Amino acid sequence: MINFKKRHREILKILIDNDAPVTTDHIANIMRVSTRTIRSDLQIIEEILDDFDIKLIRKPRVGIYLDAQTDKKIMLLEKLPHIGEYNAEPFDTQEREKYIISRLLKSNKTLTTQELADDLFVSRMTISNDLDNIEKWLNKHKLSLIRKPNYGIKITGNEENLRNAYAAFIASYSKKSKFKNGVAECDTVPLDKRLATENLKQLRDMFPQIDVRKVERAILESEKLMGSSFTEETYTALVVHLVISIKRLRAKKDIKMPDSQIKKLKETEEFNLAAFIAGELERAFDVKFPESEKGYISLHILGAKIQNQMVFLKEKDLEIILKDFDDDLIQIVYDIIHVTENTLDVKLSNDKMLVTGLALHLRPVINRLKNGMNLHNPVLDQIKENYTAIYGIAWIAAGIIENRLGIKVGEEEVGYLAMHLGAAIDRAKSPKRALVVCSSGIGTAQLLSSRLKKVLPDIILEDIVPSRLVQSIIQSKSIDLIITTIPLEVKGIPIALISPLVTQADVLKIRSVIDNIGRIKNIKIIQQAQNYKKGIVSNLIPQELIFCKLNYRKKEELIEKVGNILAKKGYVRKEFINTALEREKITSTYIGKGVAIPHGEDNLVIKPAVSVITLEEPIDWWGEDVDVVFYLALHFTNSQYTKSFFKEFYNMMDNPDLLKRIKEAKSSLEISEILQAGGES
Repeated sequence: MINFKKRHREILKILIDNDAPVTTDHIANIMRVSTRTIRSDLQIIEEILDDFDIKLIRKPRVGIYLDAQTDKKIMLLEKLPHIGEYNAEPFDTQEREKYIISRLLKSNKTLTTQELADDLFVSRMTISNDLDNIEKWLNKHKLSLIRKPNYGIKITGNEENLRNAYAAFIASYSKKSKFKNGVAECDTVPLDKRLATENLKQLRDMFPQIDVRKVERAILESEKLMGSSFTEETYTALVVHLVISIKRLRAKKDIKMPDSQIKKLKETEEFNLAAFIAGELERAFDVKFPESEKGYISLHILGAKIQNQMVFLKEKDLEIILKDFDDDLIQIVYDIIHVTENTLDVKLSNDKMLVTGLALHLRPVINRLKNGMNLHNPVLDQIKENYTAIYGIAWIAAGIIENRLGIKVGEEEVGYLAMHLGAAIDRAKSPKRALVVCSSGIGTAQLLSSRLKKVLPDIILEDIVPSRLVQSIIQSKSIDLIITTIPLEVKGIPIALISPLVTQADVLKIRSVIDNIGRIKNIKIIQQAQNYKKGIVSNLIPQELIFCKLNYRKKEELIEKVGNILAKKGYVRKEFINTALEREKITSTYIGKGVAIPHGEDNLVIKPAVSVITLEEPIDWWGEDVDVVFYLALHFTNSQYTKSFFKEFYNMMDNPDLLKRIKEAKSSLEISEILQAGGES
């Protein structure tokens, strides 16, 4: 919170206790400070009151008072002792930026650099540097930051983008944040375990005046009507969306939607469900949801993932489920699978879990994308870093959806595709045998085992034991990896340290460990691969398209200038450049490890090629530092050279040493030689 002092609490108590106006002179006498100090204090108090939807009314020659009903005053009084609590440790850059973003999003007025500097006990120059980074974050969410002398600092942009930024901020909120807003621990128990306690705390911190559990109750009642349940991520996203909607509607800020779109949505069952949820919230929060807001809720439901128990179903049951999908969707699923198979030389078509999982996943995805919505992917960064190669393959798969349906697929959805494909690739390999180590009791151990079997059905759990029995077990059984909830050191066996809850991040960590087990190169495979490596490099990455240590300040400059070279040399049509720039405005093509893969529409490619660019200094790519760019001018779905390139690209992203050598190369010739040699020194 802001720099909230004991005096501010005392002033608020005076205002809460008095229904009649109180003069600043009267408060100043009680507090034994000047009226000027009280006027400054009231500015800080006013911001606190904004969080509780309480207005501070000032009437000249009359006094000041709180415009609020009794229940709101009681809530404020209950939380007053905790407002502004924070850990007295120095705030690092990330904490400061989170605090400033929170203030900017919630504030109805402009802020000043000096205000923020005073709050955070740093210089105005430090705040100015923080604002530079915050501006990049806001631009990523299609918002602008106004910074004018004698005016102040304020976020501007349309309502939809502002709400999306709110949601993204909440999703990325640090679990170790030092700022609190007076939320008692007993208030932070969600109605449903799908909403993590930490997420509830985050929402209560941002919106202390909104009872999140009332929002949960409305969703749970809607699920009864629907006859099915939302997945954990969709449930959380819907709670967040509705809480933000209530906050914004109270501020007289509603979403706008064309009448034609509302009319079309009213024909769906999802709109009726949205209207039911809106009605429940109107009664609970005394706020009116217009038709456009109901339409926006229905879009969330249309794009929702529904909970299923697919991992427990037998193959014949999966085949029955598949009959429920239309032929066009199933064809897209198999096209995605075939591209992945051809690219990686792995058989996936017979994996009914993959086919059904993709179909179940893509149906709501297509609804979301058609309506310009994205579902936040909480583990996108881990996917990019741990599964960089598969994430790159998922970009090709996304191209199939784009070409077939004419809709753009963003990085969040590409990340989800990568998760499905990565899990299937793991299943296609021989199953790994895991030993699970847990320090808790038998009940907790069994719950952990059950959870692991559910989320990692392709791993054989040999045993679940306390740490003291680990050595005896690994001597008597063949163990590929150890999954543990406590720190452990065992020589010769890879270890995945996870939480007892087995989160999505934990699943990625385990799969990353399994991936590392399989990265010991098979010499025979490498020798076979050398037969076509040189052909790929010479045909798809010619010397004239390799550029070493270039100096570009912005990604747009690189895309345009290198795109012009591709067009001038006859690899693409001129329009290709604009489509690459447009794609980059919509979503980032950063795939992790300092690598980006910008690309335009493949129907504008004349001759398939890849331009490789290394940079003297990293450039900002949607908030990430990029120093290697693979500029793709490829036919993504029907070129043998493209598939061969991505086989090599997959190996390259899985080879940190190779990527490091490319980044450190001193000339384009050296880069070409490294690419042709592949993983060999």
